[in-house]
Amino acid sequence: MSTDTEIPIHPLFAEMIRCTAERDLDGLVDLYHPEAEWIRFTGPVRGREDIRELLKRYWELDLQHVDMNEFIQTDDTVMMRGTMIVRGETVVTFGVYVLREGKIWRQCGADEGGTRDWWA
Repeated sequence: MSTDTEIPIHPLFAEMIRCTAERDLDGLVDLYHPEAEWIRFTGPVRGREDIRELLKRYWELDLQHVDMNEFIQTDDTVMMRGTMIVRGETVVTFGVYVLREGKIWRQCGADEGGTRDWWA
């Protein structure tokens, strides 16, 4: 991370950042619960295999983690706001994650620029 003040984050999210940086798709998908659902404005994505396919599409966008701006967690829920580079554009993103059995069970989020089709 690029901040001088380190924000303490859940180890699962540190691993998510590592997997994204290293393009470790198998490692990233393994962070999701087998019954995971990713709620998106374009519709829900259910299960690890469909999440894998969506993540492959995201990686086509040359995603780069820049910074974790804000992070808060309870026993089973995480809310984060971070900065990424998507197709060369700096984007602030946010997400809410519900964990079950140490894995991501429910996820929703977007970028602060509003709904857009990055693949258009």
